[in-house]
Amino acid sequence: MKIGIIGAGTVGTVLAKTFARGDHRIKLSRHSGAASLATRRAEFAANVVFVEVAEALQQPLVILAVPFEQAPAVLAQVADYKQRIVVDVTNQFTADFKKIKTAPLTGSEVIARAANNARVIKAFNTIPPEFMDGHVDGPGKRVLFYAGDDIAAKKEFAALVRPLNFRPVNLGKLRHGGSVMQVGGGLGNTHFVQIEE
Repeated sequence: MKIGIIGAGTVGTVLAKTFARGDHRIKLSRHSGAASLATRRAEFAANVVFVEVAEALQQPLVILAVPFEQAPAVLAQVADYKQRIVVDVTNQFTADFKKIKTAPLTGSEVIARAANNARVIKAFNTIPPEFMDGHVDGPGKRVLFYAGDDIAAKKEFAALVRPLNFRPVNLGKLRHGGSVMQVGGGLGNTHFVQIEE
């Protein structure tokens, strides 16, 4: 699958390397342009290429790894996502880590409204970056909570992450699942492991 990643900070970098382990073509982008990533070429596998944000936003699956405050403007660059999947990994913090209030909507619902005609999946935002690669010290799989309003999109997402040593756990729709995954929802900064019994 072709995967566009918006944001090449800590989270975007980890996810680019994680999904590059699969049979995917990763298009990594950042606001300062593809050329600004050139000095980091050695960090990534050959199936990770650097592109402009506009190109990354056009991929079949888009991973949004930018600050929450910037996310709506970034997503608005595309008028119609044509039912493509957008994975929201944002958390509602300002740059100085103050919580951003989105009520009555959940943060993921704000993202979904900004991504016109996209099928939005909330995922990865509850896991500390050092565990986003799916690794486990010992037996088991890394638990990955996710939520979304489109059943087919969620099945596709779960199938995508299982080979990367994740145990996807569906928490329901963006309204309910998103509320427990977002800042203050109880699952933030957790890293569970499922061990077969």
